[in-house]
Amino acid sequence: MTYNLLKGKKGIIFGALDNKSIAWKIAAKAHEEGAVFTLSNTPVALRFGEINQLAEQCDAVVIPADATSVKDLENVFVRSMEILGGKVDFVLHSIGMSLNVRKQRNYDDVDYDFFQKTIDISALSFHKMLQVCQETGCHQ
Repeated sequence: MTYNLLKGKKGIIFGALDNKSIAWKIAAKAHEEGAVFTLSNTPVALRFGEINQLAEQCDAVVIPADATSVKDLENVFVRSMEILGGKVDFVLHSIGMSLNVRKQRNYDDVDYDFFQKTIDISALSFHKMLQVCQETGCHQ
């Protein structure tokens, strides 16, 4: 059952990869509740994931971006406002990735450079998004 709780709301959803990801499930539910939004993930994730299926299901545009790149984030926010016809009501940061885990490194064999990249992707990118959103004037 839907209640149109998000009817007329516009947003950007970062991090949907496949139907197991949190961002995917939120996007599907937001669409069901009437929201319109763009989707974003890294170019690599776009090749390995199934985000285009979600985009088709939700009638959304996918904008590739590396969340650690301010330039890429600026592009996502500016293009999203163009596509959605104005400022956004919500942004979902559902991004997390550990190179140490992905490379199957043991806890006692952590690669420091991988760890720094993990922090940049999983945590600092949230702050970069907030800053870019503020600077581009994307929020209501």
